[in-house]
Amino acid sequence: MLRNHLIFHTGALGDFILSWPLALALSRLYPHGRIIYVTHRSKGRLAEAVLGVESADIDSAFAALWSPTAMLPAQAQAMLAGAAGIYTFAAGPDDIAAENMRRCAPQAPMLFLRTVPPDGFAAHAVDYLVDQLKSLPALAECTAGAARYMRQYGLCPRRTPRDRLLVIHPGSGSMHKCWPAEGFIEVARAARAAGALVRFVLGEAELERWPADRIDALAAAAEVCCPDDYLELAAVLRSAAACLGNDSGPSHLAGALGVPTACIFGPTSPATWAPLGPAVRVLHGRPIDSITVADVLHVVDEMLKTAR
Repeated sequence: MLRNHLIFHTGALGDFILSWPLALALSRLYPHGRIIYVTHRSKGRLAEAVLGVESADIDSAFAALWSPTAMLPAQAQAMLAGAAGIYTFAAGPDDIAAENMRRCAPQAPMLFLRTVPPDGFAAHAVDYLVDQLKSLPALAECTAGAARYMRQYGLCPRRTPRDRLLVIHPGSGSMHKCWPAEGFIEVARAARAAGALVRFVLGEAELERWPADRIDALAAAAEVCCPDDYLELAAVLRSAAACLGNDSGPSHLAGALGVPTACIFGPTSPATWAPLGPAVRVLHGRPIDSITVADVLHVVDEMLKTAR
């Protein structure tokens, strides 16, 4: 029986989360099928926990797809042999990986998807995803519905946040998308002075690229934690009464989990890249440092007052 619906994804965390409406739609359309993310292990475990889907590690099980002489492990071969559909953000129609997928799963229709909308696309990135599914009307409609659900309700509405805990992720995969670290430090100090608990979250990008004195300055202003993986990151975010960050993966995750989230945008457009979630607030400035500490503190204070 062909039951496997494989979603290949190798992009960053924020892009990964914006693909979740597709996984939710497939789960609804194929309740007896296996919805399987083929992605990096940490992202796969996150999708399993939040979405209730399955995952396979792309680095160990499917890496050979990108080789001219693909010799896949037996588990990967079985997944492809049982594929009812393949949806890939990780390969183009002319790539060697696509050729190998066709050879291993000749029975499965394949859809090649892109994360970044073309120049001139005026709507949100998830709307671009829906546009790419128009050849499958039921799936396109269901994906659009799943995106609306994420915007309205989030995916984990029942939370037990710590009272007045503000979690701040001050980094991003791209430095040009980062509000000045000094601004986050001022916000942390002011929030603590007003009685809030504050925790900075740092990921690999910050630990690898940022100078030690910047990280020391954060630690002097508030607690700093470095989650080991995305599941641990999700637990930290869900414990918060409110989250603050740049246009980055943790902001997208916080929004999707239903956590009140303030997301700072600079060169990227929130009309295209705003996180999906029921309590997302956007601050947009060009240049990004035109956003003031007072602007951010106003939004943070409102979120902490209304958070449940």
